[in-house]
Amino acid sequence: MGRKKKKQMKPWCWYCNRDFDDEKILIQHQKAKHFKCHICHKKLYTGPGLAIHCMQVHKETIDGVPNAIPGRTDIELEIYGMEGIPEKDMEERRRVLEQKTQAESQKKKQNSQDDSDEYDDDEEPGPSFQQPSMQPQNSFIPP
Repeated sequence: MGRKKKKQMKPWCWYCNRDFDDEKILIQHQKAKHFKCHICHKKLYTGPGLAIHCMQVHKETIDGVPNAIPGRTDIELEIYGMEGIPEKDMEERRRVLEQKTQAESQKKKQNSQDDSDEYDDDEEPGPSFQQPSMQPQNSFIPP
């Protein structure tokens, strides 16, 4: 039996911590939710791109990425999909996911042990089982 392959990390949005199945969908999400100009609704690819666009086209400064969780609004970070995410945040995400999977596997083990205790080897019905009573049918006459 071979070694278990390490699970590849799913793409996720650094700005809002949302998970995605595909990096292309993540990029579409970032363009629509985090890098969209609030004035002309143009979708850009990065935070700095949005800031430059707003400054040059609309003469307006943007101080943070829209729809981002607190602490992750830095407009200067060049994040595109999964590229450019700070390494410390990547490590934190890996650690949280590992803890989550360990907790789930422990819960599964505990549930499987609980389930095996519930079943007895004897095939007799339990006390809640009631045998259906048979009532003769008077109207039925066999041919």
